[in-house]
Amino acid sequence: MRRYFVLVFFFLIVHKTSAQFFLAGGHFNGSVPIGKLKTETESLFFPTISGIFLYEFQSAPIQVGLELGYGIYGSKMERRNDLYPGFSDELRLRRNNNLATGMAVIRFLPAVNTKITPFFEAQMGTNYLYTRYKIRETILAEESIESDKDFEDWALAYRIGGGLQFPIDEFLKLEFRATYQDGNSVRFLQKGDVTYLPDEGIFDYNFRRSPLQYMTFSIGLIYYDLFH
Repeated sequence: MRRYFVLVFFFLIVHKTSAQFFLAGGHFNGSVPIGKLKTETESLFFPTISGIFLYEFQSAPIQVGLELGYGIYGSKMERRNDLYPGFSDELRLRRNNNLATGMAVIRFLPAVNTKITPFFEAQMGTNYLYTRYKIRETILAEESIESDKDFEDWALAYRIGGGLQFPIDEFLKLEFRATYQDGNSVRFLQKGDVTYLPDEGIFDYNFRRSPLQYMTFSIGLIYYDLFH
């Protein structure tokens, strides 16, 4: 799969053609785990938002570009009065599990005699998972007493899939898409995997490890010919 991406991008770089136009858009995505990830996480749901920027070639129904995504796949808030020795006021401990992605994108749009535009898509890039915590006095407090990352890890991944685009007007299209992702194993935390041990004053981590295998279903808007 990686060799395929390298060959395709090399062809696109050396192929002498001029751009037809640029397009961009955004998606709301929901991912459900499969395979080992489903076993490890017990059907954890990954919600994300993403933005995509593509460049279409004039002599071929091919688009290339980049998609960036971000989401929080688990959040836990605790009220504790034992976080600091000698300080017994109740504090809020908020911990978020975050997923950020960056993917190179190749799309192929077959010729059809309809207003609905189908496409096939392949992506390759990285998944970055990290967990952050914040300690604040109240929910309205602007400054946190303490904040830091508990853990972070990243892994290479690839996606394949496709979708349909429905015209809204001359330039705007509604897009539905489904993709399958697989890749390298990564360590991560999910909601409830971190426990505070007040007697020792440390956090205890129950790490999970699995390839990020999941199906993603997306809905979004794509704007064609940005600079027309």
